[in-house]
Amino acid sequence: MVHTRDSARSPRRWLNPVNSVVLTQFMSAFSDNLNFFIIIGMLKRQGLENPDQAVTYIQIGFLAVFLILAPFVGSFADRNAKSGVLMVGNLFKAAAILLLIFGLHPIFCYAILGIGAVIYSPAKYGILTELTSTEDELLRANSKVEGTTILAILLGTVIGGFLAEYSDLLGLITCFVVYGLSFGLTFLIPKNPGNSQIQYMAAARRFFQDTRTLFRHPQAQFSLIATGAFWLTAAVLRIALVAWIPANLGITNTDQQSMIIGSTAIGVVLGSVLMPKLIPVGKMYLSYYFGFLMVFCVLITAFMHNLILAVIMLFFIGVFGGIFLIPMNTILQTVGKDLVGAGKTIAVQNLVENSLTIIGLFIYLYLSTKVPIQAAVIGMGVILLVFILFLLPKLSMLRRFNPDEYLHGSHNQTSNNS
Repeated sequence: MVHTRDSARSPRRWLNPVNSVVLTQFMSAFSDNLNFFIIIGMLKRQGLENPDQAVTYIQIGFLAVFLILAPFVGSFADRNAKSGVLMVGNLFKAAAILLLIFGLHPIFCYAILGIGAVIYSPAKYGILTELTSTEDELLRANSKVEGTTILAILLGTVIGGFLAEYSDLLGLITCFVVYGLSFGLTFLIPKNPGNSQIQYMAAARRFFQDTRTLFRHPQAQFSLIATGAFWLTAAVLRIALVAWIPANLGITNTDQQSMIIGSTAIGVVLGSVLMPKLIPVGKMYLSYYFGFLMVFCVLITAFMHNLILAVIMLFFIGVFGGIFLIPMNTILQTVGKDLVGAGKTIAVQNLVENSLTIIGLFIYLYLSTKVPIQAAVIGMGVILLVFILFLLPKLSMLRRFNPDEYLHGSHNQTSNNS
């Protein structure tokens, strides 16, 4: 059976290609976050002097893989059928879990998980531009992916916290099985051929040229900085909360901590649902203002000592963050597909996001050794505010963005023949 864009939108097929992408990404993200908390539990039981610091270093190692492979993975996603690329990413992730089950150190296993994640990422977003034909469809597809991904983060966080207290082996087996289900679902996604003319080494040499191309484009630059600032904050905040919750709320059980952290994920799910209603098509620049609300909530949360109030603020961090992030991703994908190719755009985005996140994690490590954890959280909120303010003078460029110019082909300057 040949899958077409029309079949992807058919109301008679609930499990159409777009929804299959959503589901396979949901399952993969669920396992990603479940194993994160399993690994935290394993490290804490090893009797390390500073397990929170060890978790931060593992996260840095995970992200470093993204930086090393960034020049290659975008071209890999654009040269091959992106559904096949998703399969390869899941295979690496499943292999890492198997090695963890058989006793390999969590640091090495998490690095292998990073390889799977860096392969997976350009394809999961790049394929959406192949399965949609209008800005509205792409925006809604992004909303589905982001919303269900955050729901996966929520469930993976909560269930991972419980399994970390109960059974590492059961948690790891669960991860392996779900990665297998995610792998199986990719067979329902069309194998649209990639650009076989792409040469990896030549494309790798062009990677930094592609990065410059995107940064020279006003809307792409804005989106890269905005999404990078968001993920810097989200990644560091997740690490910081592992230390902040015991210090401010007196809660030390991994399962309870995971439920508190999960309130942010619930907020992002709601934000992804509200976003299409609050941000009209053609006025995606309005999402920028929700970045300020996210900063405000981060700064207020740092002072919270009441569990209920803290959960409420973390929830609103998620809501405002989701509304801020999804339109920025859509703008970048719309512009980037035309400028350098969908896969390479996401690879550049990964480079920017993970470079900023690694810098943010090192800043957090420094702050956490010099100041109380509350001050370290405030510091991360201030860093996000600096990025938001940096973008303010550039907002007028985003107002002038006309997605129809790209979606209807009047900016046909792709460089996929690299």
